[in-house]
Formats: sequence, structure tokens, C-alpha cells
Amino acid sequence: MKMSVEFEINQTAHYPYPAAQVWRLCGTPGRIDQWLPAVKKSWMDGDIRYAELEGGAGQARERITEHNDEQYFYAYDYIDGPLVLKEFSSRFAVSAATDGGCTVVWTARFRADSEAEGAGLKEAVDGMYEGGLEQIGEVLRPGRE
Repeated sequence: MKMSVEFEINQTAHYPYPAAQVWRLCGTPGRIDQWLPAVKKSWMDGDIRYAELEGGAGQARERITEHNDEQYFYAYDYIDGPLVLKEFSSRFAVSAATDGGCTVVWTARFRADSEAEGAGLKEAVDGMYEGGLEQIGEVLRPGRE
């Protein structure tokens, strides 16, 4: 029996905007295309999020497993798509900060068949999450709305 290796992703960003404002942009899972550069188009069908990726990279499907507008978070599991991600689950959360701004924490866990395979997948997902967190700041920057 082949052993798999677990990987974790943890991306955090702080914004000078209230948590409610960031959640208005990011809290609707089917509208991830508004702030995640890797996604060209996204939509929901029941609890399934579809994400058509940029550059003809294909389409990903994810099941939204939790969504809480009061606590500003949602969680999802990767069903299928162009990346071979095993047991991939992720959580996107916005929390108020004491300075009046907020912090976004985007985490994920997944398994891979080898360290090398997992490291490549981790790099791809890390880059996607990092790009999304940067874009949130750009979209919310005054003068852009």
C-alpha cells in the first residue's frame, strides 16, 4: 500500500478595511472570479462551485461544506479539476482586527503520493492563494470601486 504525504497551506493578509467590507467582496463563494486572478469565471450549482480557470487551464469543481455570513468564513473540498489534489479541504476566513482593519486567513490541507508531487502542488496552490489575497487589496483600494 502506497503511503501518502500530507501538506498544509497557510496564507494570511491584513487589510485596512473593515471585515464586513472584505466579506462583501469575498464571502459569496460563486463570485470568486471577482478577486481571484486565476479564475476567469465562477458560478454555483447547489453547493458545488465551478471555477473556469484562466488560460484554458480547465475547470475545477469544489463542494462548499460550510458557509457562515455572521462569522465571515466558508470551507470547501476540491472535487476535481486540472490539479490532482487528494483529500483537499480549504477554509477562507475574515476576522476583524483591533486597528479597524481585518485579517484574511486562507488555509488548506491535502495529500500527495510523494514529497516531490506534493511540493509542486503546494507551490501552485500557494501562488493562487497569494495572488488572490493581493488582488483583494487591489480591488478594495479607494478609487478602484
